[in-house]
Amino acid sequence: MKVKTRQNRITRRQQFQLFLSIMATFAILFLTLGIIIFNLFQSSTYRSIDSDIKSQVASVKKQPTLQKKTQDGPHGPDTSNEKNNRQPDPQAPFQASILVFSSSGKLLNKTSLGNRYSVLKHIKLNKKNINKKQTLTIKKMSFRALLIKVSKTNNNPMYAGNYVLIMQNIDTQIQAVNNFQKILIITFFIFWIIALILSYVLTRISMFPIIKSWKQQSEFVNDAAHELRTPLTIIQGKLEYMLTKPHKTIIDEAESISVSLDEVNRLNSLTNNLLILARSDQATTKMDYKITTPEFFLKDPIMPFKEIINSQNKVFQVNIHHKNDVKLNVDRDKIKQVLIILLDNATKYTPENGTIRIYDYIDGSKYQIIVSDTGIGISDTDKKKIFGRFYRVDKSRNHNSGGHGLGLAIAQQIINNHHGKIFVRSNLPTGSEFIFELPIKH
Repeated sequence: MKVKTRQNRITRRQQFQLFLSIMATFAILFLTLGIIIFNLFQSSTYRSIDSDIKSQVASVKKQPTLQKKTQDGPHGPDTSNEKNNRQPDPQAPFQASILVFSSSGKLLNKTSLGNRYSVLKHIKLNKKNINKKQTLTIKKMSFRALLIKVSKTNNNPMYAGNYVLIMQNIDTQIQAVNNFQKILIITFFIFWIIALILSYVLTRISMFPIIKSWKQQSEFVNDAAHELRTPLTIIQGKLEYMLTKPHKTIIDEAESISVSLDEVNRLNSLTNNLLILARSDQATTKMDYKITTPEFFLKDPIMPFKEIINSQNKVFQVNIHHKNDVKLNVDRDKIKQVLIILLDNATKYTPENGTIRIYDYIDGSKYQIIVSDTGIGISDTDKKKIFGRFYRVDKSRNHNSGGHGLGLAIAQQIINNHHGKIFVRSNLPTGSEFIFELPIKH
C-alpha cells in the first residue's frame, strides 16, 4: 500500500511538472507572438507617418519656380502689380503643420498657421535636431516632427535659407496603436485561459500511456520476481536438504536432483521467454521473412502434437483446406512457435476425451488459422487480459501445467511483427478458439 501511495505521489508530481512545462510553453509562444505582432503594427504605423513626412520634405525642397504676373493696361504694362507680389505661404496636408524659423529662431509664418499658432507657438528652434525624427507632445497632442535646413537657392523665398519644422499630428495613429495593444492583452488572457485548459488535457493525454506503461512494468517485474522465486526456493531447499545427508549417494538423492534439474529447466525457459519479449519491445528481434505457403510451417508443429494428444485420450482434428492456395510473407520459425504455443495451451486445458481442432479460413485478404478446444473456456473479463504477460486464468499460480503465462504474450508479439492480429473467442458450447490472421501476399 505504501509503495502504491508513493507511486501515485510521484505520478502526480510528474503530471504537475509536465502541466507547468506545457503551460509555460504556451505562455511563451503567445507572448512572443503578441510582441512580434504589436511591434510590426507599431513600426508599420510609424513607417507610414514617416513616409508622409518624407514626401512633405521633398515637396518643401522642390518648390516650383515663381512666375511674375503682369497685366497690360491702356498705357502699357502695369508695373504696380509687382509691388503686390507676395511670398507664398507654406502649404501642408490637413494633419500636418509647417513651421519656418529664421537662423535666429524667430517663427516666420505665424499668419499661415491660423488657429494652430496657439498650440504651436511654444515650440522653439533646436538646431541639434536637424534631420532627426522625433515625437513631440504639446498640450496632450502628439506630433511626429522633422527639422530640416532649406537651401538658400530654394524657389520659395519663405523657405530659402531658413529652418523648416514639419510636424504631423499622430493622435489618431497613437490611439489606434493603444487600442490594438488593449485588444492584444485581452486576447492574450483569453488564450492564456484556453492554454491552461489545453495544458491540463494534454498532460492527462500525454501521461496516460506513461502511467499505463509504468504500471505494466511494475506488474511485469513483480510477476517475474514471483516466477523466479518459486523455482529458486525449490532448488535451494533441495540443495540444503542434500547437505544434511553428506553420506548419501547420487542414486539415493536422485529424486532431489531430478526436481532441481526440472526447476533449472523452468528457469532457463523463463529467462529465454523474457529475453524474447525484451528483444521484441526493443525491436531488435531478427525476422527472416520469406514468401511461402502454409504447408511449410503447419506440418512440423502438428505432427508431434498429434501423437501427444492421442496419447492423452483426447481427439485431435486437422482440417486444413488452403495450405497450398495462399502465399504469405512470414518467418516460418516464428509462426511455428505461435502454433506450438496455441496447441500446447489447448492440450493443457482440454480434459480427457475432449476435442482439439485446428483449421484454416480465408477472410478477404486475411488468412486465418484457428485452434479450438473443448476445455474450461475463458470468461469475457479474462479474454481482455489473456495476452498480458504472466497473466493466467488460473489465479492460484500453480505450476502443474508448467507454464509461465508468457506464451500468449510472445505469440501476440510475433503476430504483431507480421502485421497480423490474434484474438480469442468462445467455442460453444464449451471451450475456446484462438485465431490468428496474416495478410495474404498477392
